[in-house]
Amino acid sequence: MMNSLQQRIVKSPKVSNTQSQLLTHTEPLSAKEIDKLIDLKEALNPYLRDFGFLIFGEYLEWSIKEMWMNISKKGGHQLIHSHANSFISAIIYLSDIHPSARTIFHRGMGGNEFVFTNKHQDSSTTPYNADRWVPDEIKRGDLILFPSYMLHAVPPNEGGQRITIAFNALPNRLKSWDYEVRFTEKS
Repeated sequence: MMNSLQQRIVKSPKVSNTQSQLLTHTEPLSAKEIDKLIDLKEALNPYLRDFGFLIFGEYLEWSIKEMWMNISKKGGHQLIHSHANSFISAIIYLSDIHPSARTIFHRGMGGNEFVFTNKHQDSSTTPYNADRWVPDEIKRGDLILFPSYMLHAVPPNEGGQRITIAFNALPNRLKSWDYEVRFTEKS
């Protein structure tokens, strides 16, 4: 499935990153194009539902609204950024990743979190309480889901070609008692 996905997306026109000529992106596949990738949707839905539960406390239906490929040559990097207008973002690693080019996740730079922390000799640092978190090891086929507002970056790649697919997802709806917003039409 990963090979066919890579072949499908790699055919899209490539655009150089504004900060690094050593990083290119494909044009995003639209939600309608993604809907045709039935195997991929079926494979990702359980992960989106489970991660969505951690965010919203309910198992919701999710739609991938766009998907694109990132190709980084040696020296390529991605500046710190977040993804607007979505709730879950993800990275699928299509190549093994050199340790120098692991995605770095950063806690927000202020204003949106509680100020209290729980850091001492008996506590553990996790991806959810760290100021900065880097996955230990990344292999081809790994999937990382994260809240779209989370800041993340990729340092300069000191290894071979780094290929990832990124996507953003929305729940079909969110509800707060009698107030509901829908992101997709009712079936």
